[in-house]
Amino acid sequence: MINLKTNKGITIISLVITIVILTILTGTVISNMKVSNGADNYNKMVADVRLLKDKALIYYNKYGEIPKTNRSINIDGEDYYEIDLSKLDDVTLNFGKDHAKEGNLTNSSDAYVINNSLNVYYLKGVQNSGQMYH
Repeated sequence: MINLKTNKGITIISLVITIVILTILTGTVISNMKVSNGADNYNKMVADVRLLKDKALIYYNKYGEIPKTNRSINIDGEDYYEIDLSKLDDVTLNFGKDHAKEGNLTNSSDAYVINNSLNVYYLKGVQNSGQMYH
């Protein structure tokens, strides 16, 4: 005669609890990856802006003009010009793939712009922690 009470094994309850815990952990990891991706994109954009500002300042000091293309956009009464990357040396960017495309610039263009004060902005912007940064 077999004693059923001494047989040990995985119960349905312990299996369900394990699956629930794994689901919660997976959800947490995926959520953290999304937040991390936003911060990573933000840091890349900030690095691009700093590089472009430094290179634009060097160009301005050398030639007395802003390194810009013919494309521009007016935002809140101020003119911004697409940065002419061909006029800048050693520039590799993470964003700004619409450079020198035909057509008008819009707020969602994947391009970097500069104003007369040599401030650089990324039109498309990146989202980090629910906020847009340009």
